[in-house]
Amino acid sequence: MDAKFLALISFRSNLIKTSSAWNPFIKTAFLWAVFIAMYLIFKVLPVFPLTLFFATNESNFQHYKAGFFAYLLTSVVEYALTKKDVQDKSAFLYSRLSAAVFFPWVIFLLWYLAPALIGRVESLVFEALYANLILLVATYFVAVFERGMAQISYSREFKTVLWILFCASILLYFIFTFRLPWADVFVEPNWR
Repeated sequence: MDAKFLALISFRSNLIKTSSAWNPFIKTAFLWAVFIAMYLIFKVLPVFPLTLFFATNESNFQHYKAGFFAYLLTSVVEYALTKKDVQDKSAFLYSRLSAAVFFPWVIFLLWYLAPALIGRVESLVFEALYANLILLVATYFVAVFERGMAQISYSREFKTVLWILFCASILLYFIFTFRLPWADVFVEPNWR
C-alpha cells in the first residue's frame, strides 16, 4: 500500500480514538450535535417519555438535564463504535458515569461566569451564542476529565458513591421536570 495512504489512515485513527476513546474534540462535536438534535426533536415532538430526557423548557435546570442525558447517549455511541478497542470496560464505564454526573455542574460553573462578571445581557443572539460556546467548552473540559478518570482504579466504595450520585441525578432530573422544588438555588427559601 501507498505510504501516504497508510499515514492518512493512521492519522484518522488517532484523531478519532486515543486510548480506546474518542479524541476530546470529536466527543465535543458529537455531543453538541446530540444536544442540539435533542432540543430540536423535543420542539417538534413534545411528548412523554421524551420529557424525561430532553429539555422541556428554557430553564437552566432543563439544560443541565439534557446535557446529562446527551452525555450518556454520546458515551453509549462512543462505546458502540470503539468497544473492540476498549481494554478496560470497567474504567470506561465508571469514567463515563463520573463525567455524566459532573457535566451539568461544569455547565453551571461556566455558564454563570457571564452573569457574574457582566450582569444581565438583553441580546438573545448573544445568549444563544454564549450558551453554545459554554456547551462546547464544558464538553471539552469534561471529556479531558473523563480521560483522566479512565486512568484511575475504582474502589468498591468509589463505585458505590458514583452509583448513588448517578441515581440521585436521574431521580432529580425526572422529579423536577414535573414538580419544581420548594427551595431554589439562588433564592432564599420562604420558610422563616
